[in-house]
Amino acid sequence: MLVGLIANPVSSKDIRRLTGLARVIDIEEKANLIARLLVGIGSVNGVTVLSVDDPSGLVRRAVTLAGSAAPPVDYLPIEVDGSESDTRVGAAHLAGMGAAALVTVGGDGTVRSAAEGWPMAPLVPIAAGTNNAFALTDEPTVVGLATALAVMGTGDAFTPTTAIEVQTTEGRALAVIDAVVVRDHWIGTGAIWDPTQLVEGVVTSSRRTAVGIASVSAALGPLAPGHARRIRFGGERSVRAVFGPGLVLDVAVADHTDLPMGAEVLLDQEAGLVALDGERRLPARGGTVRVVAGPRVLDLERAFRTL
Repeated sequence: MLVGLIANPVSSKDIRRLTGLARVIDIEEKANLIARLLVGIGSVNGVTVLSVDDPSGLVRRAVTLAGSAAPPVDYLPIEVDGSESDTRVGAAHLAGMGAAALVTVGGDGTVRSAAEGWPMAPLVPIAAGTNNAFALTDEPTVVGLATALAVMGTGDAFTPTTAIEVQTTEGRALAVIDAVVVRDHWIGTGAIWDPTQLVEGVVTSSRRTAVGIASVSAALGPLAPGHARRIRFGGERSVRAVFGPGLVLDVAVADHTDLPMGAEVLLDQEAGLVALDGERRLPARGGTVRVVAGPRVLDLERAFRTL
């Protein structure tokens, strides 16, 4: 049974180390994390791993660290250049090769790129970034074992999620957590750290344990499965949210509306950019967002019930 693996060597290194208290996860720590994942996968017979051969050699280091406890690991025959297209192209190749699951190591941006390459992937997103509203924060050894059990078992251990499709004059993109319109007209470092720049957003999550716009959404109440929440910022009301690691802010909210699957709304045409999963990406001109089905994410408890 084949499991795909994509590790992002540059996750957890953006400006939020300066604007908040986000930590830097260095190459050695990521390699150790992936090694523990491989040990978990390798503890179940019959599972092999096919990985993107990242430019930093993360997975190769991890294989060495895991030693004989690692499962058989091979590498995709694709060219890599260290950009997010490595993740997108790698995910598309793994889908075509019939992988039973796709493991990503990175933050929400890594998950987003993977989902653009394989929109309905059976996904195992391991947190190693700044924004980890989507990714799993459990011990990688546990996640690895659960992944192996899920792909070898007879039941479905993957849970559907909701995503956001964004269309502007610049093209089409996908967000797995939020698409947010900001006043800025320059991308700069990409990250959002000033809530006064927020105009409106559509978010798929409403969990108090999340950070960023998902934390703002959580302060507005629960969100039904298969729905997304449109939030208009500004006005007299404010909610207190964890805007980033080590950063708790009051965010002004004018109103919010919950949208069902398939709903489509126009974006504010006067604003500057659309941020996808916390990073400014596209000009907002001619923008629409639509609520769509997202990747299916591993449910650890369901996976372990196959034991």
